[in-house]
Amino acid sequence: MRTKETTQGEGTIANAIVLDILNSKLEIPPMPANGPKLMSLIRKPIDDIQVGDFVQIIDSDPGLLSMILQLANSVYFKGVDEVYSLRSAIARIGLQETIDAANLYFFRRMFPKIPEIKGFQAQEYWAFSWACANAARRLGHPNLGMDVNPGELYIAGLLHGIGKLILAIQYPFEFSKCIQTAARLKLSVHAVELDEFGTTDTNIASTLFGIWHIPSRVCTGVEFYQNPDLAPEKDRNIAALIQFAYAVASMSGLGKNGDGCITSLESTWIARQSGLPLSRKEVQDAVIKEIQASLEEKSESITGIAPQKQETVSESSKLKPTKANPSKTGFFTWIRSLFH
Repeated sequence: MRTKETTQGEGTIANAIVLDILNSKLEIPPMPANGPKLMSLIRKPIDDIQVGDFVQIIDSDPGLLSMILQLANSVYFKGVDEVYSLRSAIARIGLQETIDAANLYFFRRMFPKIPEIKGFQAQEYWAFSWACANAARRLGHPNLGMDVNPGELYIAGLLHGIGKLILAIQYPFEFSKCIQTAARLKLSVHAVELDEFGTTDTNIASTLFGIWHIPSRVCTGVEFYQNPDLAPEKDRNIAALIQFAYAVASMSGLGKNGDGCITSLESTWIARQSGLPLSRKEVQDAVIKEIQASLEEKSESITGIAPQKQETVSESSKLKPTKANPSKTGFFTWIRSLFH
């Protein structure tokens, strides 16, 4: 059984890895100014957000504006006429969906295409992360009684795997071994990372989030989502909901996260509890059906990838190998992209 002492030891190693990244060939500059602004908006209730505040952020970033206009004119959202202004795009997409998409595009743009690694490709990774983020937001709805900010859940779901990108960029050979081993043994990739690196991508992500001044609850949720039992009690719900969202995203067939198996709902912290609405199978079935229908409808327009197969709830407990999908390379443009 894993202990807090074990986790602390892994965190020390993770700090060393991130410092190695900071001090060597891939120095990470501070997050661009729009990042905290976008995250601040996404954490607010939608009724408290002024459209003008969001417009001001996007108008100062031509790249994000272009991406949002493309989304408004995509297959899923497209109307009779094309839209050419941000306010028209917001009216068509919806303010919440537009803010969520802007956060996806912002963080996706910060990282390059990863080196060529069989079974781990950037577009597939971001599609999975988007699926996890959307599942997490829905699981934070007040009607499920988990008392976690839905916007913080979206950010945690979106960024939960950033440590994998760091490992793929800085240690492509070793990380590739992890992906192939996970696929061969039908294991989660974080279990293999622990053997290869002495830590997991979540510890690396949490350390990086501290550098970026991402809200502490998001940091804790990501750090402990693989083992919510070890999370501080006050933050256990966010860790548990990210774990559950990860399982739902694994079932969706949307993108690939490097795992050699599909995470089962039955293995999650929430499924093992009693007294929670989300622990009841009939509630799980209804919520998962709703999430997967939404992902299937929107994914191709937002991520460029359609689900390969829509998993049913009854299939979620089966372990299945992920299929390899090679990626193209891209590397030092990351540094330049941080400032555009």
